[in-house]
Amino acid sequence: MIKKLPLTLTVRSIMVGALFSTMLLSCAAQRNSTFVMENLAERILPAATSKQFTFEKLEGIGLDKFKLRTKNGKVLIKGNTPVAMASGLNWYLKYYTNSSVSWSGNQIDLPQSLPQIEGTLTKESAFEHAYYLNYCTFNYTMSFWDWERWEQEIDWMALNGVNLPLAITGTEAVWYNVLKRLNYSETEILEFIPGPAFTSWWLMTNLEGWGGPVSKEYIDQQVALQKKILKRMREYGMKPVLPGFYGMVPNNLKEKYPDSEIRDQGLWAGGFKRPAFLLPTDPLFLKIANIFYEEQKKLFGETEYFSGDPFHEGGSIDGIDLPAAGENLIGSVKQVYPNAKWVFQAWHANPRLELLSRIKAEDILILDLDADNNPQWSQNNAWDNKNWIWSTITNYGGNVGMFGRLEVINNELFKALEKHPQSLKGIGVMPEGIENNPVVYELLYELRWRDAAVNMDTWLTDYAHRRYGVSNQNLSKAWQILNNTVYGKTMGPPYQQGTNESIFCARPSLNITGVSSWATTELHYNPSELLEAWQLFIQESEGLTERTNFQYDLVDLTRQVLANYAQVVYADMMRHYKYGDLSGFKMASETFTTLLKDQDRLLNSRKEFMLGFWLEAAKSSATNPSEKDLFEYNARTQITTWSFQDSNLHDYAHREWGRMLSDFYLPRWELFIAKLRAELKGEHPEDIDYYAFEEAWNKEHKLFPTTEQGDGVAIAKTLYAIYIQDIKASYR
Repeated sequence: MIKKLPLTLTVRSIMVGALFSTMLLSCAAQRNSTFVMENLAERILPAATSKQFTFEKLEGIGLDKFKLRTKNGKVLIKGNTPVAMASGLNWYLKYYTNSSVSWSGNQIDLPQSLPQIEGTLTKESAFEHAYYLNYCTFNYTMSFWDWERWEQEIDWMALNGVNLPLAITGTEAVWYNVLKRLNYSETEILEFIPGPAFTSWWLMTNLEGWGGPVSKEYIDQQVALQKKILKRMREYGMKPVLPGFYGMVPNNLKEKYPDSEIRDQGLWAGGFKRPAFLLPTDPLFLKIANIFYEEQKKLFGETEYFSGDPFHEGGSIDGIDLPAAGENLIGSVKQVYPNAKWVFQAWHANPRLELLSRIKAEDILILDLDADNNPQWSQNNAWDNKNWIWSTITNYGGNVGMFGRLEVINNELFKALEKHPQSLKGIGVMPEGIENNPVVYELLYELRWRDAAVNMDTWLTDYAHRRYGVSNQNLSKAWQILNNTVYGKTMGPPYQQGTNESIFCARPSLNITGVSSWATTELHYNPSELLEAWQLFIQESEGLTERTNFQYDLVDLTRQVLANYAQVVYADMMRHYKYGDLSGFKMASETFTTLLKDQDRLLNSRKEFMLGFWLEAAKSSATNPSEKDLFEYNARTQITTWSFQDSNLHDYAHREWGRMLSDFYLPRWELFIAKLRAELKGEHPEDIDYYAFEEAWNKEHKLFPTTEQGDGVAIAKTLYAIYIQDIKASYR
């Protein structure tokens, strides 16, 4: 006979059990957070010092918060999330040890005994979210990344407070499985999926199939990589943003479902046929959405944030019930993920207010991509006070160039917060390409932990100190100059899309104003002012030759000075041609090509500026010999012609890289120079088919170095001695 327990004892037992379970979960969370942070410290810090940091989880929810103090001779870092703890570690490294973690290398030179913290330093985030990445980043920079590189980037994200990263790797597998269930053959599926350098524009409904077909083995490889990426992001407490289903479907779906409302979306840039759009009000939409989210969940687990933009950069909305479309878009994902939120990009005409009108405010997060240049939030009352993120596009096309709007970022973010304290939920960086201009990222993400704009002079002095490991008045002065020139672009109009482009990378013509179709070679600053910063870097180079961040910055600054000067030489060359001066043209053209060759030699001294690394990474990610050739073609095509035909996308993703200059841009310029020289001699040469030259290069398999060639500091000093007087004279 079973004896019944008193009701009070039963309730008390349940309560004690629940409390015990909660305590166990809390202890497990503490252990997991501590374990994640200890591993991070071991990866980025010298072995002798990583054990001098201890980590504890702060109880409570809300905005990210960290606390720093010295306890028993060690640095104790507490945070309510692992990202908050990582941010606390980064703050200590930056402001107590003058250390820096950067793409170009870590400058961490810790003393044997770590500096003590007086009392307790507490920082609470001013924003709920810190967003990171653009769809385009996954191709212009990340197309061929392996796990080792991804691990470094996720650590960098955590240190900089990123808690809402875009994560689109492996989406090919979701679509593969979806289309299989819709009775597509493997051949049909692989014709829809693009190559590894073009997946972003496929997911943004701009094209289908371009650069493919990839193998099923490659798709499986991407799934394995994405699982590692998501696992690490989630260990840090980040909330990855995954692609959602918003109606993009293969154009041939109409053949399989002729009665469904599937709309042609016309052409995108470069002549690409867009994928079709399945109306969200059609019953087939919900069927495919359910399949999509089921397959996504099987592969990648539970998710809260989803992304996707109907009608990105065009597409037709004729006859589409936009309010109903928006309602069904969010409704379909909530059937599988009840707490789902949709992340829209504010870009061009998107997101349309009609599309948002029936979606609850708490289910939406809008990224104001270009808020430091052409803000959308101020033009439409912040989308009727929907939740949004203030963001910057720091780079377009992965182009190389020193560029940023430091003062704009520093001030405009807090102005926006003052006007919309309830709906402005975060900050973000939406670069098309990364691994350049690290100062912009460091400033923006640091502002997450501040409640007001920083003093830029002081901040840049500190930045130079920790980046190079020395306190140096001249380098501090150089950074003030950089802030007033390359990093001093103001808000539009006139609007400027990314860096001032290098004329070396332009398809030659008689009147070059830009390299790509939507940007410019025109400088927004006086190039002569940059020369003093160059001189100061050269002057202070003794003793800093081995400092990797100093090397990188000096090479980049030298590159920028020479690229600017090339515009002067080009103008001189065109002037001699215009006046029929063969001798003067010959001299100016020789100066131009010599300058280009010197630029090439300089850039081959740093891996960040070397073509060989890009191409070898492409080949290494392939799963068979034919795919190796295909992936190399992807890598070459993206940074040259981009499209399958001569189009307005040519040179959009140009790269001022070592061996790219000497092997691609120089021969292209030599064709042009030879033609003009022949004309000056009275001859009638044929027009140049640049696309034919470029496409032939795309199909080559020439090998390029993957080891740095020479000492970048020494080369920069040599080039300074050669060119400084001529450059100064040209600007008088």
